[in-house]
Amino acid sequence: MITPTFKVDQDDNAVIITINTPYVRAQDVDLHVQGSEFRFFLRPYFLRLYFPGNIVEDDDSSAKYDPSSGQFHVRITKENKGEHFTDLDLLSKLLARRGEAPEESNKKTTKPLIEVIGGEDNVDEQQEQVQDENIQEAIDFNWELPQELPTTEILTTASYGFNNQYSNYFIHVQETMNEINDISDPEKSTVESRRRERCEAEDAKFDEDYYAMDFINDEEIQRVMQFKTVWHKELRRIQKIAKEQQTKAPLIQEMQAPGSVDGLLDLQSLSITDSAESLIKFTEKEQAMMRDLPKKEYLLSNEKITYLGLVDLLFAYSYNHRIFEGEDSVESVWCIGKTSPTIACLEQFTTLKEVLVANYRRSLAYPLYRNFALCEKVMQDVYILMRLGKRAILKALLSLKVLFDHHDVYYVYSKIYLDDYCTWIQHTSDHVLRTLAHELHHFSVSKSEIGWDLEEIETIAKEMQNSQEEAG
Repeated sequence: MITPTFKVDQDDNAVIITINTPYVRAQDVDLHVQGSEFRFFLRPYFLRLYFPGNIVEDDDSSAKYDPSSGQFHVRITKENKGEHFTDLDLLSKLLARRGEAPEESNKKTTKPLIEVIGGEDNVDEQQEQVQDENIQEAIDFNWELPQELPTTEILTTASYGFNNQYSNYFIHVQETMNEINDISDPEKSTVESRRRERCEAEDAKFDEDYYAMDFINDEEIQRVMQFKTVWHKELRRIQKIAKEQQTKAPLIQEMQAPGSVDGLLDLQSLSITDSAESLIKFTEKEQAMMRDLPKKEYLLSNEKITYLGLVDLLFAYSYNHRIFEGEDSVESVWCIGKTSPTIACLEQFTTLKEVLVANYRRSLAYPLYRNFALCEKVMQDVYILMRLGKRAILKALLSLKVLFDHHDVYYVYSKIYLDDYCTWIQHTSDHVLRTLAHELHHFSVSKSEIGWDLEEIETIAKEMQNSQEEAG
């Protein structure tokens, strides 16, 4: 069966599903509606969606076929009219299977993924419970409390990747021209050995003269730091709308979700997809990518590690996005992969400080621009992405996936990280993302924590510059 291309809209009373099915016999269509589930079958197409709320097939429901466009337009009534269904643009989330046995796991995974939580009869009850738990979860997350990472020393083969579920992807890594990888033998590595190798490689690569020159001759760096990303513009647009609403209606504060931090507005009510003025809607290409993602929901062995890995990926993405001013270059895949300790060293982190210090170190050792102030600017970019929420994050992850998918060596990182992250982010807690954004907004990394005497290098560089100016 083929999953057709589709899109979903809504009004106060119904959901409207547009399904592309060219060159078919429309009279053979079979539609099924039950609870939150919608099924569409018309050979060779099959589509099954799960909505956030219940839908019913009644006299107001309809299905029409337009032969000229080859599209079905299906209108299904909401059980509770006036209810707003969230995340209808997150197509992988709508397609995620519930109440079914998982498919046979990939032979290269070390353990099967759990694709489903519960059965169809208790989906609504679980969703309400999860919503309540997410609020408390966001409050309880401690991003600076270190945890013991599981060791793999007793295993014959290492585990790595998203949720530590992959192995045997780097058996012949030394023969594949993989210039991103910094681990000598990934398949025999442990969490501790990978971290040790990473730190040793960074110490060996750091160039004091290079750093000093970028500190003094920073005209080009200052230019890229002034660049306004599309994420920055979108956040300002949404904040302007929020401010106008506050001016018109002081009671807008009631829109805040329980557990929000420091009075930050809940941007979910101002979703980037809910406005025709949004700067970052999903493109048709991105929608197609979402339809092709794994149809899974995840039970993670350690959620905190997964969220911190997301911070790392977004830092590497944001560094590349900023230095190339919103475009990509032939160096982008290498730049992103080398800047990310998750990708280059298969790293895992248990505190926010660990991941940001690692990001700063790699940004000061490997890529074109090696400047501490630039690192701080990139961290602000990551905050903005987190603040905008899962849709902006998903767009960034899909951009990473496009870059890595089309590389004949580095595509492996899409398999072990990006495919899963693109699927998982659609199911994440908005409350946790907000608290993580809050932590990033108030977080700072000192130069002394990097471990390379940066302040001393800067002082010497300034003295040499002053001497040259006086001599000249």
